[in-house]
Amino acid sequence: MKARARIVARTEQDGTTGLTTLAGETPLLLRRAAHPDGLDTARIHLMGGTAGPIGGDDLAYRVEVGEGAKVQVRSMAATLALPGPGGAQSTLAFDVRVGSGARLDWAPEPLIAARGANHAVLANLDLAEDAELTWREDVVLGRDDEGPGSVRSRTRIIRAGRVVFDHEFAVGPRYPGSLGPAGTAGYRRVTLTAEFTKGELRPTIKLAFSGVDLPDLSHTFT
Repeated sequence: MKARARIVARTEQDGTTGLTTLAGETPLLLRRAAHPDGLDTARIHLMGGTAGPIGGDDLAYRVEVGEGAKVQVRSMAATLALPGPGGAQSTLAFDVRVGSGARLDWAPEPLIAARGANHAVLANLDLAEDAELTWREDVVLGRDDEGPGSVRSRTRIIRAGRVVFDHEFAVGPRYPGSLGPAGTAGYRRVTLTAEFTKGELRPTIKLAFSGVDLPDLSHTFT
C-alpha cells in the first residue's frame, strides 16, 4: 500500500492558526480536534484507517507550519507495525517544514513493532532559526507476551540551513547485538524526544528506556 498525508497550517489575520490543508489517504487519516488552550493552536489527531503499516507499505507525511502558526499533533491510539510477505520492509517518511516564529508539537502514541515486523522511519525536519519544536518518537518492541519486531529510524534536523542533529538507531532481531547489553539490554520501549525553544541553535535530546520489571532510564543531551 502507498499512502500520503499532508498538513499545511497558516496564521490567520486574528492570530489563530488555520489549517489550509488537512488531507490523508488510508491509513494516514487526519482529524482536527479542539485544543484545550484555545484557538491559537491547531490540534490534529492521527487516526489509523486500517491495520498496519504492513511490510511493503510506503507511507509518508508532508507537514508545513507557516510563519507564526502553532500546531499540536497527537494520535487516537498506538500504531502497530506488522510483518509482510517475505519479510518486506514497511516505511514511514516525514518531510516537515516549520517557519519563522512557528511551533510544532508532534507527540503521537507509540509505534509497536509486532514480532516479525520490519519497519523503517525517516524524518527530515527543517526549522527556521526562531521556530520551536517538540518531536517525539516512541517505539515499543513487540506486543505483550510476544517477541520483538525490528525498527530502523533516522531523524535529521536542519536549523536555519544547518544540520544540527542527525541520529539513526536500529533495534530488533534483524540487527545483531541491538537487544543485548550494548543495545536495549532487555528494555522494550525506547523514546527519543527532540526539543527546540526559540533562540536555541541546537536541540535538547532526551532518550528514555522502559520495560517490565526494569527501572526506567533516561539520558538528556544538549
